[in-house]
Amino acid sequence: MIDKNGYHNIDIPSELSYVVKHAINDGLNQKKHIQHTFLKKCTIAAASVLCFIVVLNTSQSFAAVVYKIPLVGQLCRIITFREEHVEDDIQYIDVKIPKIDNTGKTEMEKRVNLEIQKNTNQLLEDTTTRAKEYYKAFVETGGNPKEYIPLGVTLDYDIKCINPKYVSFIILYYETKFSAYNTQYFYNIDIETGKIITLKDWFGTQYKQIVANSIEQEIALWDEERKKLLWDNLEFTNLITENTDFYIAEDGNVVVVFPKYEIAAGSAGSLEFKILPESK
Repeated sequence: MIDKNGYHNIDIPSELSYVVKHAINDGLNQKKHIQHTFLKKCTIAAASVLCFIVVLNTSQSFAAVVYKIPLVGQLCRIITFREEHVEDDIQYIDVKIPKIDNTGKTEMEKRVNLEIQKNTNQLLEDTTTRAKEYYKAFVETGGNPKEYIPLGVTLDYDIKCINPKYVSFIILYYETKFSAYNTQYFYNIDIETGKIITLKDWFGTQYKQIVANSIEQEIALWDEERKKLLWDNLEFTNLITENTDFYIAEDGNVVVVFPKYEIAAGSAGSLEFKILPESK
């Protein structure tokens, strides 16, 4: 599976703006050719940007060269470290694992990348173990091995924010047989300090109340049918801790994430709440 979410977090190079403006000026001076000139140059510019983004996210050798360019290098801090596809009689797995790079914080990069490798390796080992168990149970209960449906798994990542100050991304694990095995690992990193950011770091000592107030304000806007999905007697100030999952959105706001079943019935799925600045 090809990850496309990360592409939206890469700033469009300034050259695109120049090409578009230049095309418009040409069109004003040459009215007879406005449509042809504008479309042609925009198409070339857009194709160049798309090519840049795709190659950057799929070619480590190209990315290594780009990193040496000061201005462009600032955009490139998450790259695909490992990508593979595993398919046999018991499992069908697509793997795409990231690593953080070019932050100027070597020790932090080693620490985070080692943790990513450790977590993802463990997930894949557990996946193979479960796949073998499912297959064995299926056959032992009279199932025809030829009719067994392999365990399907996607291990991927989603870049939420990259800017000169912060990097925020999520490791995603999806399993087709049992949703209880779906897992997410959240990484929010202060590039300047090399520190993993917590809600307390972001909002200060009153972070529990700030986050809880924002969540309660959003829930108050829900319709009654949706509110009924929430568990009774929820106290968000007690639920929020420094380990609560969240990511930093592209607009700079924090989004708190509650996994499926944590605060509501399963049909509600995973719930996300943007913590607005006015909640501080």
